[in-house]
Amino acid sequence: MARIILAFNGDLESRLALHWLAHERGHKVIALSINLGQEQYLEPLGELALELGAVAAQVIDRRETFLRDFCFPALQAGAVYQTSCFLGSALARYLIAQELVRAAREEGCSCVAHSAASKGNDQVRMETAIAAQNPQLEVLAPVRQWNLKSLEDKLTYARRRRLPVEEPKGESISMDRNLWGVSLVCHDLADAWQAPGEGLFVLTRSVEKAPDKPAVITIGFEAGVPCRIDDEAVEPLPLVRELNRLGGEHGIGRSDVIEDRLLGIKSREFYEAPTPTLLLAAHRDLESLVHSREMLQFKEALGQRYAELVYSGLWFHDLRQALHGFFQQTQRLVTGEVRLKLFKGNHAVIGRRSPHGLFDSRLASQTNFEFFDSKWAQGFTSLWTLPSRLAARQQPPDEKPASER
Repeated sequence: MARIILAFNGDLESRLALHWLAHERGHKVIALSINLGQEQYLEPLGELALELGAVAAQVIDRRETFLRDFCFPALQAGAVYQTSCFLGSALARYLIAQELVRAAREEGCSCVAHSAASKGNDQVRMETAIAAQNPQLEVLAPVRQWNLKSLEDKLTYARRRRLPVEEPKGESISMDRNLWGVSLVCHDLADAWQAPGEGLFVLTRSVEKAPDKPAVITIGFEAGVPCRIDDEAVEPLPLVRELNRLGGEHGIGRSDVIEDRLLGIKSREFYEAPTPTLLLAAHRDLESLVHSREMLQFKEALGQRYAELVYSGLWFHDLRQALHGFFQQTQRLVTGEVRLKLFKGNHAVIGRRSPHGLFDSRLASQTNFEFFDSKWAQGFTSLWTLPSRLAARQQPPDEKPASER
């Protein structure tokens, strides 16, 4: 009889997994529940786990760690997967895996378990992250071992054993929520052409119900870390929660996209991510003020690669860790403020300033020659056009330009 640490979030699959491990397989299960900003009271999860058969239960708060060690590094990298995935679910899985490994070490367990879906990305992320930290740990995934194929199979299993589960009501919706946003799947939307109902969303207002008056906010950064709202110093947790509230009120951060999952399957995903939407817009704009052109171009390409690694389960990979060091170095001068206007689902940068800004209106002005001699322009233009003039010599004399053919 093995002692097992189970990641337990209280959803149907995790409840069944706990009961199955304890009663069908006879394991001693220690349930681990983690507060990542689900915005619900989690203490009852410990009691629920004990009721389902756990020998012990831990409910821990890791919101600050989640932001500091996972979300903010992704922000500084400018990491967005494809068009709208700010990687909130993926980042959460890495923290959960990290805590599973820690708990297993402290409890003397050689096995951990999870209830991630067998067709989804999370099983790969969890197990890859666990293996990278402790390859000796065995990982159990009951959803891949039991013979429960459908929602009705799972509910029948629970009813027959009189397990405390909630009966489904209305649309069949899966929701994963944390401080970095909400990921939603509506199982009743079989057609990608079909529009979702307004009841699907939990964090953002529709554009029609957003305020008719715009809001203007200023976000301040110190070395790439958001730390102020409207000139008031704010700790990471209240800052993120306030931006979620304010952005959600104005309909910011809602998206409906077709996304390529890790296994190559096309999926329709609904996201609500007010905070990362606003922070990324402000952070990128501030970087455009303090970084050189070459730095911005190179960083953008590496940011895309960083996002792919995070999405694909490779948070603890040596390449991701090496890229983290590079991005940390780029943040030294990313200090300043960005002003944003929020209105009816849109956000626009309307001002920025930094003590390290490279913008000089006197130099940028085309009418001010105090800092830019016209003779320089003549010499530069002659040199810049030289390759084009040399290439033109290779054209046959009678060949017309492409635009005239």
